[in-house]
Amino acid sequence: MKACIAAVLLFVCGVSFAQAPPAGRPRNPAPYPTEIQLRTAVQNAAQLLQAEGLRLQMFDSLKAGKLQPLLAAGLNLETGACLVYYNTKPEDGLTQYFETIAADDLPVLLNAMAVHEATHCVEQREAYVRKRFDKILPPEFGSDSGTINGYVRAVKSGALETWGEALADIASLLYLKQAAPDRWTELAKGIAGMRHGLARKWPEHDTSTWLYKIIDPNADAELNAMADQSLFETAFQLRRKYRPGG
Repeated sequence: MKACIAAVLLFVCGVSFAQAPPAGRPRNPAPYPTEIQLRTAVQNAAQLLQAEGLRLQMFDSLKAGKLQPLLAAGLNLETGACLVYYNTKPEDGLTQYFETIAADDLPVLLNAMAVHEATHCVEQREAYVRKRFDKILPPEFGSDSGTINGYVRAVKSGALETWGEALADIASLLYLKQAAPDRWTELAKGIAGMRHGLARKWPEHDTSTWLYKIIDPNADAELNAMADQSLFETAFQLRRKYRPGG
């Protein structure tokens, strides 16, 4: 989805990776997330943002008049806060998706989804506040994009959509590795497989090229060596390193 820019508020309409169902159904499928579950996941993501010096504000999407399903986030340029909206209204595709998730896995996956959305705020701060375009732009972008106006044009054109989703997906996988080390690979393969499987329908959200490289056991040593730094910083580095054609 393209970024929505209005006055001083920059809001990325970011839907988490749970957009449609992968195959399979567990014996004890997860019910559709409740408000308490979504709020808990967002609060967990808020702790990660706090360590980055970012404040998070949470809103009920329906009460705020935002129509994005499940979770969406964006940076308020006036206050510097990361605004996260949750939506408890069931969506057909999402309902089917959650039916494929084991109830025991739901909490950590919701946390990963919230981290995905929070990552959009981290990247927006790097762009619109810190202006670190060499850090956030793909290497192939020219110097004409190394300004706020150039960056905004690239975002509005859709040229950075997959690039931005890759960063958020990588961060969500890194979170799973930290939070569920014994089963993160299985959960991550489900995310990567879903992204790849839906490439024909949502090609701009196919981040599987990055994700499969991160899941590969050959990447373990590198990931472990980067474990002491912020998962967001690690995500920036891995996005650039594992980009298609890189």
